[in-house]
Amino acid sequence: MKKKVICVLVLYNSNVELLSKVISAILPQVDLLWISDNSIEPLHLPFIDEKTSCIIYRKMPGNIGIAAAQNYGVRYAIENNFDYLFFLDQDSISPANIINELLLQYDYLCSNFMTVGAIGPRAFNRCENKEYRGNVKKGKKINNEITEVSELISSASLIAISNFEKVGLMDETLFIDGVDHEWCWRANLRMGGRFFIVETIKLSHHLGEGDRHFLWKKVPIPTCFRTYYQYRNYFILLRRNYVPIYWKVSNGIKYMVKLFYYPLCVPPRLLYIKNIWKGIRDGIILAYRFNILPMWKK
Repeated sequence: MKKKVICVLVLYNSNVELLSKVISAILPQVDLLWISDNSIEPLHLPFIDEKTSCIIYRKMPGNIGIAAAQNYGVRYAIENNFDYLFFLDQDSISPANIINELLLQYDYLCSNFMTVGAIGPRAFNRCENKEYRGNVKKGKKINNEITEVSELISSASLIAISNFEKVGLMDETLFIDGVDHEWCWRANLRMGGRFFIVETIKLSHHLGEGDRHFLWKKVPIPTCFRTYYQYRNYFILLRRNYVPIYWKVSNGIKYMVKLFYYPLCVPPRLLYIKNIWKGIRDGIILAYRFNILPMWKK
């Protein structure tokens, strides 16, 4: 029996030309494309109007965050009996046949008695044609094609709808940064979910505002806006006991270094300083308020 797959795509002030390529690449591969638009102003997207039968476009009430925008699509998928959900970012161009290949590997893992939380491709930086790989946790090889990891980025991850019913929705209190990783860790806690990358599938992706050299390595630079949420959400997640120790330690070191690096080396320096300290302050306050998972997430 053919599996019903919905793609949930979240927009925020998108590059319309790039977005057209993103949609054209994924649309023939799914049964429905759900678009949650967080943009400040509605986007003029004529290529969507031409394909309205297989696209649902919803303008969100302002920028409500990626988690809340994704949850609109997740709820629709649950209510309309889809089998799988495929998350996608507005700058991720899907390779041909990605859905069928992920479904094939998903079934293979399940047939080998593995509890799959989600499965996704190996992302690479299209500006440098270089793969994104973890600096701390490299993952464990299942075979020549599949690597098991602790968590996945949401873009191009394939998730069974039944998993959301066991784990809950995306955590809207986090707004943007860490939303995908937190769901993975919660899935591991609540259903024993495991996460896998298919090395033979490559996803064209781009993170941040570019890279800068720092000592011996390149450092991805987020926007000032994202920097606030990175620091805020670090302190929120720091108090949750299901968040891995390696993540708390490695990110604590990383954010300590960036605390000095951004204000000294990355313009606009004063705005970075302001957002970092505001993120630390709000994160400490909210860490106590949101330490216990809200019931709406299950």
